[in-house]
Amino acid sequence: MFSLTASGTIGKTITMSKWKGRPYARTRVIPFNGRTSGQQLQRGYLGAIAKAAQAVLTAAKDTLPGMGSQFFLDTLTHIPGTKSWVAKFQGDENGAVGTDKTHFGTLGAVEALYETAGGDAGLGDYITVGDTPVTYTKGFQLYILAKFAVSSLGYAAFTSGIDAATAPQLAAFVTYVQTSV
Repeated sequence: MFSLTASGTIGKTITMSKWKGRPYARTRVIPFNGRTSGQQLQRGYLGAIAKAAQAVLTAAKDTLPGMGSQFFLDTLTHIPGTKSWVAKFQGDENGAVGTDKTHFGTLGAVEALYETAGGDAGLGDYITVGDTPVTYTKGFQLYILAKFAVSSLGYAAFTSGIDAATAPQLAAFVTYVQTSV
C-alpha cells in the first residue's frame, strides 16, 4: 500500500490495519444494530425458545450415555448427525412461535395447567426487550417443548394430544424433561 504502517482510526473516517501481514486502509464503518419490529420479534422468538430449552436437564455429565433426563437421552437417538437438540428445536420452532403463541392463548383451562406445570419445571415468564415487549409465559415455553418432544422425539404420553393435556400428563412430562435416569 503506502510505505506507512498504521493501526487504528484516523479522524473517524479511515481505519488502517493489517490483513495477512499486509497493511490496508478502509472507510470506517459503524455497525448498525437493527431495531425494527421484525428484528425485535425474531429476537423474542429465539429468546423464548432458549428459555424453554433451559428446562431440560443437560449438565456436562449428561453427555455420558445413560446420564440425564429421558428427554435428553431421546434427543441423542432421534436428532440426526451432529446437530444438537437445541439447534433442531430452534429450527423447528422458530417459524412457528407466533402462530403457536396465538393458538396457546385459546386453550383455556389447558393453558392454565401448562402455566402451573411450567412453574413446577422451574420456568419463568420471558419478557422481550424493545419498543413493544412481548411476554412468553412459562406455560407457553413448556407447551413448545411438549410440541417438540411429540413431533421430534416420539413422546407419546399425551394421549389426546398436547392441546388436551391433563395435569397428570403434564406432571409426567416435566419428569420426562427434568429427572435424571
